[in-house]
Amino acid sequence: MKRLGLVLFISTILFTAAHAQTFTMGKKCQEIYQKTETALEQDAFQEALNILDEFSSECKTKDAREMRSVAKAEAYNGLGQYDDAIREADLALDITKQKSLNAWFQKAMAQNKKGDIQASKESLEQVMNLTENNQNTKERASNYALMGALYSRQLNSPDSAFFYLDKAKALDPGNPNIMIQEGDIYVNYNEYDKAFAAYDQAQAAGKNDMEMYIIRSEARLKQMDNKYGTANAQELRSKMSASEKETLCTDLQKAIEMGWRDMNKDMFAALVCK
Repeated sequence: MKRLGLVLFISTILFTAAHAQTFTMGKKCQEIYQKTETALEQDAFQEALNILDEFSSECKTKDAREMRSVAKAEAYNGLGQYDDAIREADLALDITKQKSLNAWFQKAMAQNKKGDIQASKESLEQVMNLTENNQNTKERASNYALMGALYSRQLNSPDSAFFYLDKAKALDPGNPNIMIQEGDIYVNYNEYDKAFAAYDQAQAAGKNDMEMYIIRSEARLKQMDNKYGTANAQELRSKMSASEKETLCTDLQKAIEMGWRDMNKDMFAALVCK
């Protein structure tokens, strides 16, 4: 999925935009979904589907059902199961009355990989129309930020990712969620100093909740994995410098103190953050 997409596919969406959405879910559902997002970011697509089984049984609101179907569509795209991806994208579109940006995007990707270029273009046109018809400036900004994240994570296209991100920042420069999207994109390209600078800006703008510290913790762990070639807590404990342990553990322990419940992270903290 990181290298998905043809030149024709990308060129059709130079000015694509997205439909912004605000999701409301309980704390437990948010935690489960965060695990799904982490798995998708790591290309662990089958693991994401397994996590979504728990999400399905616990989280049944309209927003949760949409997010579940969209995440399943992304996972199925990653596994090359494009008919399943289209089916899940269509479920999300039914739930949202055809207004889910991410669902249209996942559907377009699946159609493209199946060789149905015309249908893929038509799906992407829906994404464009949803944004251009949206008169709410903040929502349009969120649309562009989401498109930047999708281009970064699924198409490995930094030029497009930052093109959309810059449009988002110009429309809503003080939005901490857009700053987080910027940080996430930098993490995708292993530019961690820039990523944490963006996360710091988000915190300065008022984003200091558990989600923020989970995001920072996951990014720190990915950084250490990339540097040392392992995510094993015992191995990292012996390889990480004192300053690396301090910065990682500060974010991780803060997330745990604020209520993050993840057995693997609890074990990591117990082994490394003494």
